[in-house]
Amino acid sequence: MRNKVLVFGGLGQPGRSVVGLYQGLLDTLSAHFDIIAIDPALDTAVEQFDFPYVKCFSSLSDYFEAHTDAKVSAAFILTPVGSHLTIIRDLSSTIPVDDLLFVVEKPSFSLNEIEEGFGCVVPSLKNRGARFYFIDTALVTPSMQALLRSELLKDRGLPHKIVALATDNPVEIAPEQEEFCFTNRIQALNERKLLSPSVSGGAGFGFDMGIHAVAGLVRYLQQSGLLKTKLVIKDVVAERVQHPQLEFEEGTETHLYANALLQHESASIELVIEGGKAGDIWDRRLELHFDDDVIAVGFGTLKHPPYLWVSNSGLQTFDVSGAGYRMHFNDILHALGLGKPSILSCEESEELMSNSMVLLNRLFEKIGGDPKHREVNILSVLKHEPRFLTDTEMMVRAEVQHILDDIRY
Repeated sequence: MRNKVLVFGGLGQPGRSVVGLYQGLLDTLSAHFDIIAIDPALDTAVEQFDFPYVKCFSSLSDYFEAHTDAKVSAAFILTPVGSHLTIIRDLSSTIPVDDLLFVVEKPSFSLNEIEEGFGCVVPSLKNRGARFYFIDTALVTPSMQALLRSELLKDRGLPHKIVALATDNPVEIAPEQEEFCFTNRIQALNERKLLSPSVSGGAGFGFDMGIHAVAGLVRYLQQSGLLKTKLVIKDVVAERVQHPQLEFEEGTETHLYANALLQHESASIELVIEGGKAGDIWDRRLELHFDDDVIAVGFGTLKHPPYLWVSNSGLQTFDVSGAGYRMHFNDILHALGLGKPSILSCEESEELMSNSMVLLNRLFEKIGGDPKHREVNILSVLKHEPRFLTDTEMMVRAEVQHILDDIRY
């Protein structure tokens, strides 16, 4: 009998669900394991995925009725974030977890479960032999790897300002990308219930997208020796864009902005974080502002390859075929003993995501500890506009956007 790989949330809609990004990995794993989907949407036609599922079940209990003694080698947690911790608890209370690999999609846990997840549940299960690998594509990008391996940071010292952003579905977009315009994505976003706290993890688009910005930032801070630097949060602004078709619940935002200071020895580094949808641009990047130039590290989007841009010397793009999820997948294959080179170990992914989620939670605590208290501090706006940027930094934003318009797939 072959060992099993369980895919929670494996029957999401193609093109709208994260599971579609995992098809290549699951195809590879199917040569070694039985791949099983566990998803309440059991009535979904499995054939539309062309995934290598040997069986599909609507619940974990249904699965165990059919498989009482099967060894589970990995569990992919690809459901909405509100259910992540529950699934991990339910599975670990039912079967031995020694050497079981949990692969957890971003955001890792709901806002009110971050401390319990990373502080209690994960350490407890690791003590029983479980392993965890946390996903966020901003952690493993060829552009960041190239920056860290290059000489670009050697003689520049520390930046005086860092801008971390992750924004999707702008309100205005090039005609050939019109399908990704916010107005044209509202129906799909409503169906995903990203503005329902019980599903989305306690917040809205700023939480869902902001984790990319924060994860990329934390990766840079880790590699630059700044991860333990004191961070003072100065201001956090949450906004919700007005749109007649947008379905939302109390306490959910569509954009999050934060301004903070990293206090490093005698120097302070200003920090700006932005995450959300329905903004002015579409990108996921880290900007490092130095006295004489700017370095922008683009993590890549559905329509832009990862890139490395230096204001005084130009642009370098990277092959998307080996980027993002594919880099994560090599780590996962390595963790399962299938011989791929690894970028992040399980322990490194946990350290990075734990720090990222804790930082993101600190930002949301500034606007309210729960959706009810957050609601009174969310600004209703007709459109989202950048905050905490100087005129010069806005010129950089415009210049990078112009470059992105020329490097679409």
